[in-house]
Amino acid sequence: MKKLILLFMLLFGTLSFATKKLYVGTNAEYKPYEYIENGKIVGFDAELMEAICKKLGYEVVWNNIAFDGLIPALQTNKLDAIIAGMKQTPERQKAVTFSMPYLLVASDEHFILVNKDSKLTSKDELKGLKIGTQLGSVQEEFAKKMTDIDKVILYNSWTGALMDVENNKIDAVILSDTSATEYLKTMKDLKKLDTIKDEKPGASIAFKKGNIELAETANKAIMELVDEGTYLKILQKYFPEKVDKFLQLYPNQK
Repeated sequence: MKKLILLFMLLFGTLSFATKKLYVGTNAEYKPYEYIENGKIVGFDAELMEAICKKLGYEVVWNNIAFDGLIPALQTNKLDAIIAGMKQTPERQKAVTFSMPYLLVASDEHFILVNKDSKLTSKDELKGLKIGTQLGSVQEEFAKKMTDIDKVILYNSWTGALMDVENNKIDAVILSDTSATEYLKTMKDLKKLDTIKDEKPGASIAFKKGNIELAETANKAIMELVDEGTYLKILQKYFPEKVDKFLQLYPNQK
């Protein structure tokens, strides 16, 4: 009997202290939001999600998959959440439940990159030309408004699209200002052509449609991270250029 009681106590203790797992999907090639470094998924999104989940009592289990496969994976219960620089669009809002926008100082701008030898001078000249973008991204919507549908070239990765611009296989690529800035540091055959302003809500965490409770607890955790200074530390690490704007919005962090 004593052995049974001891076994029960050990089993109960193990279950009581077991950490809940949250299966989180991302597309880790969107520096500095999420990218691979030394075999690990890192970046602003990754570190913020780890901090949120720590507050909520979850261990993050990362799944790095193609961007256009993220929402289908969420809908088929392969994921519990998505954090991948994913902006809210009307179509996505029908498919998932979003958190609040988590990049509190987002510029909502996207850069158009072209080959450094391109003769183009404005985004208005792109009509009828080939524009590359990632399949399923918000930039795909911009591209379809700027050129003919059959001239919108969709890629599974940003790297493939940018390499095709370098090799003059397509005329331009559209991606977020921050990621574009990172790519321009290393891809010297590219240059910025123009800017697109985005009026949609910023990048948000996606949860299964109807999971309002988890979205709301994530929102609460984000604001707690702001209040305690953790958010600022993560921002300083990945977006140092946005710190001044953040401190203007949240002066109590100084």
